[in-house]
Amino acid sequence: MKNLALGFCSIRPLQLSKEVNDGREEEYLICLKQLKRVLPESFDLLICENTIDDPDQIKNKELRELLSESELCAVGSEANIGTKNKGMGELLMLKSALDETDLDNYKNVSYITARRFFTCPYVFERTETLEKQALLSNPDFAFLNGKFLESHKTGVYNDMFFSMKTSVMVDYAEYAIKHMGVDLSQHLGSEQILYNFVKKNKIEYEWLNWLGMIRNDWERNKKTLDVNNFHVC
Repeated sequence: MKNLALGFCSIRPLQLSKEVNDGREEEYLICLKQLKRVLPESFDLLICENTIDDPDQIKNKELRELLSESELCAVGSEANIGTKNKGMGELLMLKSALDETDLDNYKNVSYITARRFFTCPYVFERTETLEKQALLSNPDFAFLNGKFLESHKTGVYNDMFFSMKTSVMVDYAEYAIKHMGVDLSQHLGSEQILYNFVKKNKIEYEWLNWLGMIRNDWERNKKTLDVNNFHVC
């Protein structure tokens, strides 16, 4: 059986400026091209997007062509509930993607925040050999300028990347949709929802100390290309 990689994109959020969104297009192009390079042959890739209603809204021609040549689950901007809580938008895309996919073909499903640069196929190789129900992490952040930031360790699991057995991912999507309305009002995020699901259902998991990806945390100072915002996790 194969594995399924779900890459979640929010390319041009309405709440962000044109300049920032143009920069995001460039980032998504770089990251998606790299994701396709490192993804093992045992994986199929489904790209999910929730801000674009018409391909012509994408200004970057190469990105537009890449998406047109890829398997795509486009839910449209009206389904983007992630303007204030990004993870919630991804959870809605997760449910939509699973609903439209023949999951009988897949042993494991990987959840990927796609605006990340995967330096190597390590996390996917660990998914290929996954024996327990899930593959989880909560890595610290090593910034390229030398700073080191320890991640919050209580009540959360990182959801930039994780993998689950297909049936467990389906259960997680159902759980997340059920709790989204309540958790939005309580200001809980997607990382807390993932943690609560794992603990409540006593999910057995394998652990990743590091993900081997580079992230641009441009919101730290609103400078989209500042090297001080890039970190390895």
